[in-house]
Amino acid sequence: MKIFLWALPIIIMTHELGHLLVAKWCGCGVDKFSVGFGKPALKKKFGDTIYQITPWLLGGYCALRGETQNTKDPKAFSNLSYGKKVAISLAGVAVNVIIGSIALYLAIPLESFTLWVFGYYNLAIGLCNLLPFPALDGSYPILMLGEKIFGKEKGIAIMNKLVTWGFIIVMALNILSIPLLVIYWNQIL
Repeated sequence: MKIFLWALPIIIMTHELGHLLVAKWCGCGVDKFSVGFGKPALKKKFGDTIYQITPWLLGGYCALRGETQNTKDPKAFSNLSYGKKVAISLAGVAVNVIIGSIALYLAIPLESFTLWVFGYYNLAIGLCNLLPFPALDGSYPILMLGEKIFGKEKGIAIMNKLVTWGFIIVMALNILSIPLLVIYWNQIL
């Protein structure tokens, strides 16, 4: 449990940093970069972006300019190409998968259970973010795909049903996997 408590803020920060860097690379304005939710404990503005850390480190976000509104701002997320929107949406997942894979790869030769759990949770959180649940990164590309295939209303309804069951299954598997992690680790050493 201690591993998860120190690893979670690192996983969140690197995940959100992936969104931030790709957004800026794609020419998208980023209004706020936050590790955690709620009132900020630390807050500083650099350029056009406010960077903050809050005491509630159970998540984070990268507030993109014009993400939910139509605007003529050329740096607005809504005015970017579909490819750039998908790249920004999936950048955090990519960071988690890369860091998680490296940590798992190094954990066995280094015989580090801490590194192994850190890698596992990076992968789990990254892959869970692929679910097309409204607050997760996978929502944009998947919901747009559902709209293209089935039409707007039907596509969103179908994808939301898939998401609900997918989210329940993935979270249950993550909770059930904790004892399996310990058993597996003890067997590979």
